[in-house]
Amino acid sequence: MIKRKNQNKIPKAFSVALLFAVLFWLLIKMSKEYKTIISFPVEYVNIPQNKLIQKEPVKHIEIQIKASGFRLFGLGIMQTEIQLDARRLQRKSTSDYYFLLQNQKIDIQNQITNKYVVDQIVQDTVYLNLGTLTSKKVPVSGNFELSYKLGYHLIEAIKITPDSIVVSGPKKQIDTLQRMYLSRFVKENISETIETMLKINGATSAIKFSVKEAAVYGEVDQFTEGELFLPFEIINKPDSVSVNTFPATLKVVFQVGLTNFNKVNPSSFKIVCDYQQSVNNNLNYLIPRLIFKPDFVTSVKLSPAKVEFLIQR
Repeated sequence: MIKRKNQNKIPKAFSVALLFAVLFWLLIKMSKEYKTIISFPVEYVNIPQNKLIQKEPVKHIEIQIKASGFRLFGLGIMQTEIQLDARRLQRKSTSDYYFLLQNQKIDIQNQITNKYVVDQIVQDTVYLNLGTLTSKKVPVSGNFELSYKLGYHLIEAIKITPDSIVVSGPKKQIDTLQRMYLSRFVKENISETIETMLKINGATSAIKFSVKEAAVYGEVDQFTEGELFLPFEIINKPDSVSVNTFPATLKVVFQVGLTNFNKVNPSSFKIVCDYQQSVNNNLNYLIPRLIFKPDFVTSVKLSPAKVEFLIQR
């Protein structure tokens, strides 16, 4: 049986010729000069040390470039960054400045290199909002949501280290800033000492600080209740006045961690009654007030809440 030849088969010589024709056409096209608009990323340099950018500035500028097709293709790959020098800023108001880009055409041309001709800068003006840089020290506060296992509590207030940081930013914003806050910390059924690092919130493009975290420490202990019967001191009483009080001592009920229970003694507390306060308010009794206790003692209650007295004539 005789096989037929495929009459539709393209000759190899024709394919090669077609390929060379296409390549030749591409070379002609790519060697011609073209104009195109390219978006270039922008970097702002030489910002004065006492100034900072307050509002997000323009991040790209569009420039019409003139060059051969080959070079324009290469420029797209390079991703050249255009630097705008703040020393060439012109002032519009107290905090508003601007660049006239046409005045910087030669400088921009040099940054792109002489292989490409800057034909036109699309944006005529680029604005920059600069504020006066100022710094101050502000306290750091926690954002805690804590609950404790029955019978357990903090021995002392939670300690934050550092308890304050130096923040820098625009004067208007820094002047109104009163404190910085830690990220929210939630913990339940606590029966052990709290020790953790938390992020300090509040950093923005304008407000900056070098310390990013703070250490949080809270000593937790199992608490027990204790009581003492203690005398009290009458203050603001004329020397010429002598009084008898009923009772002569007060019951002090307090809570304290087990580790510190043996540290508590009668000298751990000081209770006073203000005689002049009672006289000024026409009271026939004194009001006891606790004016000193150790930090590790909590929930102190005085009983009774009123002290009867008689003036001796």
